[in-house]
Amino acid sequence: MNHPVKEPIFTAPWPAMTLIGLILGLYALQSTFGTDEHLVYLFGLNPAQLSVPTSYNLVTSLFLHGNWGHALLNGFFALAFASGVARAFGTGPSGAASFFIYYIVCGIAAGLMYCAVYPDRYVYLIGASGAVSGLMGAAIRLGRGYLLPLTHPRVVGMTLAWGLINILSAFVVITPGSGPIAWEAHIFGYVFGLLTIGIWLKLFHKSFFHADLTF
Repeated sequence: MNHPVKEPIFTAPWPAMTLIGLILGLYALQSTFGTDEHLVYLFGLNPAQLSVPTSYNLVTSLFLHGNWGHALLNGFFALAFASGVARAFGTGPSGAASFFIYYIVCGIAAGLMYCAVYPDRYVYLIGASGAVSGLMGAAIRLGRGYLLPLTHPRVVGMTLAWGLINILSAFVVITPGSGPIAWEAHIFGYVFGLLTIGIWLKLFHKSFFHADLTF
């Protein structure tokens, strides 16, 4: 008698699930501190105070969030878009390492571009949104063993939609209690992922262009 094969509840590759676990788990840890604002002042990204000694804030700010709604929203978008990137890089040790490095690089790029545009703005940026947006921009170009061109309808449509959503977020509060949204950093991260995924794959994952991937 043949028994039906049980499909797993979550089909996302483990690096993507680990990322989501980090986003939610670190905010759970953050929320246990009574001096939550003190953590933001120490590890948040402030363009007006960015210097070589405080450059670590470009990374640490990615692992802080304003509230559960903020963390859950980033976790949701990570679940939607990180999986494709993780599969393209591979789920072995080197592929997973590349995935997490690329994620952090996207976040750093988004933060740096925000600081370059608003060097005197005295605000504290926190959240994984810039890095997750980078994964989104990368994922939208991934086909089965090939990259979609920037002019492909799917790429153009998603880019316009993401840009419009973020411009509207400047006027509409999406996650109450988390403060103003640095929507520009979302767009910077997305564009960075959109433009660099091909370079990253050619440098570190040439086998992607010969693989039959399932997305």
